[in-house]
Formats: sequence, C-alpha cells, structure tokens
Amino acid sequence: MDELAARVGANVRFLRAGSGLSLGQLAARSGVAKSTLSQIEAGTTNPTLATLEALAGALSVDVRELLASIVADAVVTVRRGSGADVSGESSVGELMQSAMVGPSVVEFHRLRLEAGTHEASPSHGAGAREHVLVESGSLEAGPVDARVVLGAGDYASYPGDRLHRFEAVGEEAASYWIVATYPRRLGE
Repeated sequence: MDELAARVGANVRFLRAGSGLSLGQLAARSGVAKSTLSQIEAGTTNPTLATLEALAGALSVDVRELLASIVADAVVTVRRGSGADVSGESSVGELMQSAMVGPSVVEFHRLRLEAGTHEASPSHGAGAREHVLVESGSLEAGPVDARVVLGAGDYASYPGDRLHRFEAVGEEAASYWIVATYPRRLGE
C-alpha cells in the first residue's frame, strides 16, 4: 500500500467520522462515488487532485489537511527547548506543535492543580484531542494507560476520546493550559 494513499485515506476517514458523516453523505456532498470513497479510505487508490479538492470542500478543510500526517491516536510530547525556533528580532519563541484541526470547535482552558491532587476527565467523544502546556510545577497528564510527566515549558498532546487524568506531582501546584479540540458536525 502506498504511504501517501494510506495517509490520505486515514485523514478522509478521520475527518468524515469527526464530522458525523456517513460514506453516502460525503459522497453526496462531494460528488465522489461512494465506492471510490471506500477505496480512498482503505488506501487502495490514489485520488486525483480534482477528487482531493472536492473532498476537501465537502469536509470544510484545505487540501493540505488531507495530505498532512496525523497522529490521531498517539501521545506526542515536546520538551521545553526542543521545539522549532520561531524567534524574531525582539522575541524568543519555539513552535511546540502544529496540529490539523479541520472542522472542530477549539477551547482554551487555563488551570491550576494543587500539589498532590488529581482530577479525572471522561471521554469528550470520538475525534476529541487535548493539547497541554505546563506553565509551572510538574503535571502527570494523558490517557490513563499512557500518562506522561511534564515540567514547566513541556507540551503533550493526546486523544481526548477516552478517560484521562491530571495529577500535580512534586512539591508545588501545577499551572497549565489545555487547548481542546472537539469535532463538530458539518452544518452546525
């Protein structure tokens, strides 16, 4: 199987499911035959540029999002100082992560968890993802079966579609940001 065809197929399937569309509904919106969509999602065919453009329009995304690498099930960790340098003349900065958002609702949360305490969060539904950036302290975060310990300036991203947990580890409170993405159904 061609790696690019597999990636496009996974992206189309991810975006279609996250938008709450069946194969038939996406076929009707895009003008691409249902059988062709099935082959694209299976990664067994290479769609034309016109087909990619039609699918991107029907899914309300840019064609580049259909070609991009996605990490829908992975836990991604970026330690402070290891992001890409995006410093300017007067600023110092690093890009911690770029993410395909597609047709999603994005929420920003600033939180503080006292030392030695924890909280659990239930699934936010299929396709949900959380991005955590720690300001201060140490935080153990992520899905119950794949949590990581983050220090000040560290970043992690993980699926929000299963039980996940946060715990302030160490002697001080943990202050952190969560950016959560939730797929929205097209037309909402």
